[in-house]
Amino acid sequence: MLPLFLPIDPLFNPCTGVCATSPDTSNVVGAALYSRNNPFAGFVEFTPYANVLLPLGRVRAGAFVSLSAFNGRSRALTVGDWNPYREYNLEVVDWTAEPVIGKEPLFEAFQYRAFLWLDAKGVSFRTGRDYVKVSPSVRYPLFLSGWSYPLDWLYLMRGEVGPFRGYAGFARVPDTVENRRFAFQRMEVLLGPLALAITEAVAYTRTDSWKYANPLVLYYVVQRLETSDNDDNLFLHVDAALNLGNFRIYGEFMGDDPSFFHGEGQAPLWGTTAGLSYLGAFNLYLEASTVAPFTYAHYTGINDLAALGVPLATYLGQDYRAAYLRLERGGLFAEYEYILHGSIPFGLAYENSGLPPDLPFPRPPLSEWHRFGAGAVLDLAKPFGRLDVRGRVGLRVGMDVRNGKVYPAFSFIWGGEGLIAVGTR
Repeated sequence: MLPLFLPIDPLFNPCTGVCATSPDTSNVVGAALYSRNNPFAGFVEFTPYANVLLPLGRVRAGAFVSLSAFNGRSRALTVGDWNPYREYNLEVVDWTAEPVIGKEPLFEAFQYRAFLWLDAKGVSFRTGRDYVKVSPSVRYPLFLSGWSYPLDWLYLMRGEVGPFRGYAGFARVPDTVENRRFAFQRMEVLLGPLALAITEAVAYTRTDSWKYANPLVLYYVVQRLETSDNDDNLFLHVDAALNLGNFRIYGEFMGDDPSFFHGEGQAPLWGTTAGLSYLGAFNLYLEASTVAPFTYAHYTGINDLAALGVPLATYLGQDYRAAYLRLERGGLFAEYEYILHGSIPFGLAYENSGLPPDLPFPRPPLSEWHRFGAGAVLDLAKPFGRLDVRGRVGLRVGMDVRNGKVYPAFSFIWGGEGLIAVGTR
């Protein structure tokens, strides 16, 4: 599980489709200790975790719980949410004046994963807190990125019949706003090497927080015909992937509310990502993406696609164009990223901006990034009876050219974990 807690790049997620934490297939207790950048100081996290299997005959079921403790005060979120150095999955939002222990900034804790799961033939169910990704993309997911912030899923279900796969999820959005909810429905069809999918989702804040909890009723019908206003934030997401041997070609499109067409005085709210990957003697990823201003924001901040101010979709937020290239062989990698980001901050709706809604984007003033990097990751393992000791070290060095100025880039990770298998199925 150490790679799960210690990615050298938390913004790169090669898992595609609908992805969540995959528990172990045995009863395990373990602990991971790791640091970033400075091996002996700086940011250090200690994460004990446990995976328990429940005997239910042919049905696989279990529970997974982890708790992360950090040194230092939690880092507050800033307006510059698209900064490539932000690591959203490690950030704790500090909405109190004092840390957890004492009156000195010495300790902070947070829980990112705690869920129950059940898996039978063709059906799965999960409830609890976890990261979830819904996208064919590896760098710029437009819907749920899987790295931004966990959601408290009241249910996350999957059903499979022949070439069809259906998903439904309903979650509480961790936030300081009451009754923040998120729900999505997804249908996939596999036509040989071609996979097609359509996803409907809604983010909202209402006294009737169960309004969209029915997993079989279309959210569009509930919003348009059964709601007196138009305040709920409705999304439509479509994606496709074509697998040709070692090659995979994919793309996705997302419309907010849910149309990218616009009339007078309205902004076009949409985003698109396309990519190509090759997995063979080496791995190659190439991806490009763009999202128009005001997408995800809707009318107010309480209904945008965010949790505690952190975008649930791509870390770039909105008002950007970007491209990413990554080459891997073994534990070695090299990458290049280009980002052209405008001045519209995430969460700003065009109704509240006072800006013309249909001007070209990205909007000035612009920030342009060229990010070059190369690095290596090494995993080690040593069994001692029932105890497995594992370690991971990683190094990335590079150069960032931001608005014509050169900045050296350095990232170092180290960590270890101990796993005790206390039983198997």
